[in-house]
Amino acid sequence: MSDRGRRWLGGVLALLIHYGCGVPEGDLSPSGPLLGDWGTTVAVGELEAPAEEVFGRIRAVALFARGGLAVLDAQAGRAVGFGDRGSHAFTLGRRGQGPGEFVDPSALFRISDDTLAFLNRSARTLQLFARQAGDPFAEIGRSELPFWPSGGCSMRGRIFILGGFEDRAVHEVDREGVIVKSFPSSDYAGEVAEGAPEAIAWDLRDQARSGLLVCSEVSGHVIHAPYRLGWARTYTAGGDLAWHAFLPDFVKGRVVPAMGGGAVKYEFDPDFNYSHSVVGAAVVANSHVALSVSVAVPRDEEPEVEGLLALLDLATGEQTRRDEFAGVVMAGRGGQVAVVYREPFPRVVILERGES
Repeated sequence: MSDRGRRWLGGVLALLIHYGCGVPEGDLSPSGPLLGDWGTTVAVGELEAPAEEVFGRIRAVALFARGGLAVLDAQAGRAVGFGDRGSHAFTLGRRGQGPGEFVDPSALFRISDDTLAFLNRSARTLQLFARQAGDPFAEIGRSELPFWPSGGCSMRGRIFILGGFEDRAVHEVDREGVIVKSFPSSDYAGEVAEGAPEAIAWDLRDQARSGLLVCSEVSGHVIHAPYRLGWARTYTAGGDLAWHAFLPDFVKGRVVPAMGGGAVKYEFDPDFNYSHSVVGAAVVANSHVALSVSVAVPRDEEPEVEGLLALLDLATGEQTRRDEFAGVVMAGRGGQVAVVYREPFPRVVILERGES
């Protein structure tokens, strides 16, 4: 085995340290922001409310520079906008292939001029909506991408999209969907599948090129966090690797071939009987990357915690805090962060830091 392979294996083994499905017993530094100390400024989504304010599956949230937010309801195939005080402002789209409609809305993010960008994964398209006179937003462009997009973000007017293309994961594209630059591939894309049967190796490689993508306007970083692999990888705006960090205490589910071949299924680690998955990401306070981590257990069992929140230092990738947290972070802007709660019904709250 190569030195790089041994380092990778050592990192994987370090991930399998059990901490009882909750907050690890180790004394992590309490430095860095803690969302539980922040206050709610806006809340949207009610079970008994007008139809436009009742959500199905919330897949993404975007925060506007001028205040307010947009919520991507993937179940309904629409985006719903709200003002800075939570009042309904607009509704975009529905399922379909016509103008202003979405085929498979899988991601939403804001571009610097408050243009909204949508990714349709199965249709491999990038759709742009901009504010228009007399109409809050209208579709101004739809472009086909040369790969299936997983996530996206924007920084200083530039667009970055996550998806496997020519062994690369992170790509900068223009507003027509043309690839301007592809960032260096992750060595871990190949190493994570090293020695695995081909029946599952392709899935592991795909996992290393999918997940969540977050941009930091202030620091100029592009952060990639795969769903199930237990690491985060950060680039500079120029495409250089800033850091690659493993998530401490992240337990990965085993991947095994399904009967008949060609497909894969995930099983829980036999030693711990649970696994983790990154389900949300956002830059918090311009200094940390917040990752929401779900805790999965076998059917008919209940996890001991509703979810976890990991805070990584944006400059180094070091985990500075880990807490139980039931919400899913979806977007951050300055001193605000959008959090989605799925129980007892889907809703979004905007948390904000108090003055120190």
